[in-house]
Amino acid sequence: MPNLVVSLDFEEFPPEYTCKGANRSPPIRVEGILPNIKSLAILATASPEDGPSRVAWVLWNLPAVGEIPAGFPAEGEVESPLHAVQGRNDFGTIGYRGPCPQAGTTEAYLFRVYALDLDLPLDPGATWEEMVRTMEGSMNQTGEVIVFATG
Repeated sequence: MPNLVVSLDFEEFPPEYTCKGANRSPPIRVEGILPNIKSLAILATASPEDGPSRVAWVLWNLPAVGEIPAGFPAEGEVESPLHAVQGRNDFGTIGYRGPCPQAGTTEAYLFRVYALDLDLPLDPGATWEEMVRTMEGSMNQTGEVIVFATG
């Protein structure tokens, strides 16, 4: 299976997508989606240089689109900007949690996109472990991108 090509419009986070700004989820481009794909899922992890990696965003049942828009609200099930279901991140909240590096440090964010042949039968607020376990056997393609934030 060919990998997805995943990209963001920046290599370093603009403040809008961090805790110092609006803390909005960024737009994500996805290229190379196969015709049999029914939905996309996202797992974003934050890796600060001074601590352990943590899950920052868990999202599933997105339509198979080439551009995932910015600004998903922090709610379990959303209809705008696209229909999707969101899980609980490692910061104890539902939805996206942008980078928040300490002054003088860097935080890396890994956005991994999964292309699935079904919608996941998970309730809002599920964990990333539950999402990954439910995807087993239905994952057709993956792709990822890393972006940095500096404090």
